[in-house]
Amino acid sequence: MQDVVYVLLTLGCFALLALVLRGVERL
Repeated sequence: MQDVVYVLLTLGCFALLALVLRGVERL
């Protein structure tokens, strides 16, 4: 179960980074 949690956390981090990069591009 821990592996699944780590995978979800990594995916969430990548999603946040993608959103931040898109926000920076808009600026």
